[in-house]
Amino acid sequence: MKNKYLLPFTLTTLMAALSGCGGESANVIPEVYEGSTTNGTCTIGSTGCLGFALDYPLSGLNFTCSSDTKNSFVTTFDAKDGAATGACKVGDKITFFIKGEKDKQINLGTLDLNKIAKVSTSQLPRLTILDIASGMTNTPARSLDANDSTVKVAMRLAKILQALALQNGGIADPTDIQALYITDQQRVDLERISQSISQDAFVNTADADFELLIKPWLNISNITNEQAFSTVSMLMNISNAGVYQPEFSLFSTFGVVSSLSGSDGLVGCNKETCNTQDSSTQHLFGHFMLITDRDGYTFGSGMQWRGPGVSDTSTVGGLNTKLLTTTRPIRMTANAQDHWINPVTKKIDRNFDFQVDQVVTPLSIYQGTLYNDYMIAGKEQFYKLLTGKTEVTAADKLDFGLWTQTIGSENFKGTLDLYKTFPITYLDKRVFKSVNNAKSGEAYIFPMYANLTFKFTDTSVNDVVLGIVIDEKGNIRTNMKPGSTEDDMSTALDVELPSGKTACEATGFNSSTYIDQNGVQQYRIGTVSRAFTNDKNISLRMVLANANLKKVDGALVGMNTNIKTSSTGESIVVGGALLNVTNLLNLTSGKADVTFKDSEVEEVKWASTLSSFQKVYNANNSTHTSQDKEIAKLIGGTLTFALAPCYTVKIK
Repeated sequence: MKNKYLLPFTLTTLMAALSGCGGESANVIPEVYEGSTTNGTCTIGSTGCLGFALDYPLSGLNFTCSSDTKNSFVTTFDAKDGAATGACKVGDKITFFIKGEKDKQINLGTLDLNKIAKVSTSQLPRLTILDIASGMTNTPARSLDANDSTVKVAMRLAKILQALALQNGGIADPTDIQALYITDQQRVDLERISQSISQDAFVNTADADFELLIKPWLNISNITNEQAFSTVSMLMNISNAGVYQPEFSLFSTFGVVSSLSGSDGLVGCNKETCNTQDSSTQHLFGHFMLITDRDGYTFGSGMQWRGPGVSDTSTVGGLNTKLLTTTRPIRMTANAQDHWINPVTKKIDRNFDFQVDQVVTPLSIYQGTLYNDYMIAGKEQFYKLLTGKTEVTAADKLDFGLWTQTIGSENFKGTLDLYKTFPITYLDKRVFKSVNNAKSGEAYIFPMYANLTFKFTDTSVNDVVLGIVIDEKGNIRTNMKPGSTEDDMSTALDVELPSGKTACEATGFNSSTYIDQNGVQQYRIGTVSRAFTNDKNISLRMVLANANLKKVDGALVGMNTNIKTSSTGESIVVGGALLNVTNLLNLTSGKADVTFKDSEVEEVKWASTLSSFQKVYNANNSTHTSQDKEIAKLIGGTLTFALAPCYTVKIK
């Protein structure tokens, strides 16, 4: 019999009780068998160990790893990390189930972890309930469609999880996603079912019959198919969301798979072979930052450089360094698009376009597959490192990251090595209290209306005030007033609006067109990535990417990133952006002060990569223009956050 690494009853009961008031799951050290831990057959971070993070914050899901014939494990949720994790060895098959107190269980099939990730990386890949469903049906979902047979199985699993959450009182809305602990009593109650539910019964039993089969334990009939599909869709969007960026191939340590190191980034040319020493070849390289938000929209900003090969330059990095210092950076803007990497297939299956200044046709990324929920490889050697393959077939090459752009009469094309960083998590309602997750009669603080003030390091540049909304889902959009100017794009005062309308109301806002109740076009600019229960902070990430944002077009906020601009160590540094909402959570109405600090509890800093690299160009070229000088003044500065005058805490 396998050793069942379940937490002792007294501790799990305490853990479930604490979960409602800010407690975190306890870490219990079991009897060790070959380095086994409570939540896996190996220690996450060790060589050959493949850790994973569930898209659903579920503590207590049972699983076994094929390489360990003696032990079984449970996923454990850690509120500090905002994720439920487990681990098996690289190449294992993992079998999931929900175990009762004694011998009854619900079998959830076996999944080959090679389909999730093939190498260990510093960032845990997401394992979704749709992945679990594909292991049960032995068929990957074709699309995120409620009629897809594998999606239907994921919906059935979602019904179980959401019904358990409702039973625990963890959620008020059947589509809300909050941390879920499978309690001791729920394991006792599972013994009430007449027999264990097999994988076949879970997949193939009709809905009405399945509800009867499971009803002695749990009533799932109060979760509709529509609500279950909404939950699955939300989880897939969350698992796909994050920041995406290529590495600059300036100082690359080629051949090393680590965070933001070891790839060529976005590179290419106007010929079949990109010879760095051929002056007749026009080369192109670029960089960008994209955000995929909680609605599945992707947007961002970047730049590219173009120029000829140089005779004494033999490396891609060396050529790009010369292009960076001798050619002007050209802005690229990715307006919000409802596609990017398909959350089901992990492939780029539609052109994702960047509009490029001074060019009619966009730069289109048209191919690529995200491996390990972490990286897209554009070239063979990096692909082999990422997948563990020693040979690359023609079919494998269809996974390479590729792009194309027509400039005048010339066709440019190239490869893309891409990293996904800062994946987002569910938003804990103890911090992110919204109109969506509050109970009737409870106070809520989101949607939150505020003004950001962008101050510039170059004090000759006037501050820019920008109105924003952090909406009830955790996405961030602009909230500019009618008749805004370059420096004043703030939230409208009530007296500025006709008929006494308030600028802190979503009534009349069109979520399809992003035109608000006052007829003003608004823009997606970011998302809340985390809600920290210990200190009541939420982490904000933003990329402002639209020409109508004027001086702050291209501004990066909360990216926790460091982009080198030279081999001597100069960098663009964008720290974190943490908004503390403790005072608001203590209110039942009205408003209070909030604090806005970076990860070092200092002023939040923002930066513009385009302006920063314009400054690099200006310093190396005496021919720079007055316009070049003005652009370079906008490299960044500090950022403040103030609640809008019309904002108040409300009661649901």
